[in-house]
Amino acid sequence: MPGETVWLFGLPCSGKTTLAEGLIGPNTVHLDGDYLRNTLNSDLGFSKEDRTENLRRAAGIAQALNEQGFDVVASFITPYRSQRELIDEKLEDVSFVYVNAPVEVCEDRDVKGMYERARNGEIDGFTGVDAPFEEPEEVELEVRTATRSKEAGIETINRELALKFDPSHIFIGRWQPLHDGHRTIIDSAADNGKDVIIAIRDTELSEENPFTAKERRELIEDVYADHPNVETMIIPDVDTVAIGRNVGYSVVSVPEEVAQISGTDTRNRYGKRELLAGRHLED
Repeated sequence: MPGETVWLFGLPCSGKTTLAEGLIGPNTVHLDGDYLRNTLNSDLGFSKEDRTENLRRAAGIAQALNEQGFDVVASFITPYRSQRELIDEKLEDVSFVYVNAPVEVCEDRDVKGMYERARNGEIDGFTGVDAPFEEPEEVELEVRTATRSKEAGIETINRELALKFDPSHIFIGRWQPLHDGHRTIIDSAADNGKDVIIAIRDTELSEENPFTAKERRELIEDVYADHPNVETMIIPDVDTVAIGRNVGYSVVSVPEEVAQISGTDTRNRYGKRELLAGRHLED
């Protein structure tokens, strides 16, 4: 099945790369303007013609990746409407996201000092200073990064482009109890705006499983009370969960001390009453 492309455009330092990095999934390639400028397109300048050629090449790469089944997140200034039309014509399935931030906000974020250098005449043709940025006449999707957090922006893009990137992650386990090792995995999706379902296996009570499914659900909902993108559900117990103790650790890099966390050790260190009272490995 062919892949799809999400094309983030906006002023320098508007937040395109930051948002793009939060949208990268296991089958997604991130094409970034700075990287291509320093590699494949290092022969190009910043005239309108060279800018257009830079984007034409980037769109060609995105097209090739899509044809191979990869999704692409592209983050380029793309200042001219004609350039966006070119990309739209070249790519079969592309969604444009306007990353909108006022130029003064972008300049405040500019740790490289590019805006200042452009205003001092050290850089020619810098978008937002002495080169134009043409506002889109019609906005497919707009994210205002001056007034919204990175997490909110990523959540908006995931929600609005749900057909482009499936944002749902389901985590199945006993969660006896929910500890920092579990949370590291769940947070890797939840904090990036993904929709998360925590499925709680309805295990029989025993010394190894001292909490009822209802008690575990209440604990988890308390922990994630400020995450509207996290839901819980109780499922019948199963004989086997295909991914065992190291659930997710092969996909998400975690510190060694987290990888070694044991639910059994946690229960031995904290009594049931303390855990139910909300003490979740806070030491």
